[in-house]
Amino acid sequence: MEINLLKKEKKEIEFELGGGEDTTLAELIVFKLNQVPDVEFAAYKIEHPLVECPRIYVRTKKGDPAKVIEKVLDGLKKEVAEFRGLISKMKA
Repeated sequence: MEINLLKKEKKEIEFELGGGEDTTLAELIVFKLNQVPDVEFAAYKIEHPLVECPRIYVRTKKGDPAKVIEKVLDGLKKEVAEFRGLISKMKA
């Protein structure tokens, strides 16, 4: 996966998910970001329907948006690990 940084300011960041990513990952990240109290706004968009490179935009009330994104991704990683553990127990 590629990430192309398009804009980074004190409370805003915009980046593009490259490498053929569709909206699934972008939607999950934005959903989780919008649950964080320090996030003022998070959304994604597709510039063109034939070229799926979702752009994610995040604006925070306070704090570095990159650090907020990193924290959300760490939380997602833990959720996936828990889910993987539950699935492994089902196979046994």
